[in-house]
Amino acid sequence: MKFAILKRYKKWLIVWIIFIVLFNFILLLNGQLMGSFTIYTILTQNFWFDTVLIFSFIPILSIAAYFLGGYLFTPFLILLHKRTIGRSFIYGIEERERPKLFKGAFLKSIFPALMAFNIAILLSDEPVIQSFIFTPTFQSGASPAVLQILTITILLPLVSAIAIAVFSAAFFLIDSGIEYSNKEQKKVKNGSYPIEVRSIGTYYLYFLKGYAGISVIISIVQLLSDYLTSIHDVGSIIYIINLIAWPFMPLAIALFMVPAVIIQDATYNSRNKFVRKWAVNFGINGRLENPLGRNK
Repeated sequence: MKFAILKRYKKWLIVWIIFIVLFNFILLLNGQLMGSFTIYTILTQNFWFDTVLIFSFIPILSIAAYFLGGYLFTPFLILLHKRTIGRSFIYGIEERERPKLFKGAFLKSIFPALMAFNIAILLSDEPVIQSFIFTPTFQSGASPAVLQILTITILLPLVSAIAIAVFSAAFFLIDSGIEYSNKEQKKVKNGSYPIEVRSIGTYYLYFLKGYAGISVIISIVQLLSDYLTSIHDVGSIIYIINLIAWPFMPLAIALFMVPAVIIQDATYNSRNKFVRKWAVNFGINGRLENPLGRNK
């Protein structure tokens, strides 16, 4: 059994380990070039060791937040859907099996990563947060862009956990197979509107992806442009490392979240039992009867 589990996730575990090694190598290289210094008032106050700790917390907190968000928010989202837009819909549960191959780990984590980065950007310019994080000497001497970037860095574990918790309920619902149809609506029965069958999870995921979409990328580009301009006087090697690393940071955060996606897949059956139990409590049971068939 254990060997089967390892075989299923072998590819992504190898990718993740290689990524962690390369990422830490870049951090160590930066540390050797720039030397050790103290800018934080929290953690160990050793900048490079603290940076390693910060990124190490991302997969740990993401796994915890995935379960916390999924088990707390999923029942609420089912009830919210039924009590609001779902009053004239009929609901059912499509029987689904876990896919034979484990795919799409990165794609499942990229939008939570973008949302995490967006939340971090929104919080990164708050003076109260910066005063709590940085020493007074560093805060008074650093440029606003540098302060924002470093604030984002230290907020990443927290905002990653928040983002994955928000998305987890949608993933719970998608895997559970809960669907709804507009088949019984008058405008559908009289033929003026087509029959639609949608997943509750997909409905919520659509809005979450919209929040973590193109606007986030624009904000990241603007912030990084200011940041790279403000560090123009550092050494060329350090500048090149930052130039390469920071534009891809949301992708790196997505890779840090991959263990949470693996845990998501490994708990497929137990999660579905939980969600379907709540679905029955809310009156959702059985399959949609001939969901795309014409009404008689």
